[in-house]
Amino acid sequence: MRPLFLAALTCLALAAQEPPAQSSAEPREPARQTWGRYFNTVERGAWQPLTGEERWRIYWRATYASPGTFFRAAGPALGDQLNDRPEVWPQGMDGYSRRFANRFARFALQDSMSHAASAALGYEVRYVRCDCQGFFPRFGHALLWNFLTLDRHGATVLNAPRIGSAFAAEFLGNTWMPEGYRTKAEAFRGVGIQLGVGALFNTIREFAPRGKGKGR
Repeated sequence: MRPLFLAALTCLALAAQEPPAQSSAEPREPARQTWGRYFNTVERGAWQPLTGEERWRIYWRATYASPGTFFRAAGPALGDQLNDRPEVWPQGMDGYSRRFANRFARFALQDSMSHAASAALGYEVRYVRCDCQGFFPRFGHALLWNFLTLDRHGATVLNAPRIGSAFAAEFLGNTWMPEGYRTKAEAFRGVGIQLGVGALFNTIREFAPRGKGKGR
């Protein structure tokens, strides 16, 4: 019930966001089907604050309706399957489905809380690509922006919603785990998985082909 409850809170927070006022001389361009849209990225020079409708679309796609949603849960679930964690869960497809559902639910919790808090604060939820050149500057940017984002004015800020929600999701997720897997150590391990997967996805987003759209 917790994931559904938090998803409902997210819907309310996103729906409450009003689109920023647009100048009649500079109308907002419609979203276009670009790499940026599929990878949830935006170029720094093309950045504009998100509307409530755009936030809802990004939340739904990033949490439930994109291939990456399943891959990010499948990898850690496979690692737990190979390491027989938790050992009280069976092997085979039954055990893997439990491990996949566990990791998927944790990511959904993290996304729901992060998107809701970001909507309330006016923070950016897309990955902001580096305007630098060269592999190492761009790779470093991808790692750093696992912890940074833009506020409603376009200033760089600590991504407190993302970081805080990773901790909250893991401690909440521990409540449905077997005895022995409800510890702080397990929660911190899960936070490491969340941030590690985030860094991997940021790296993919940074080096994916650049499109001409605004990334919505």
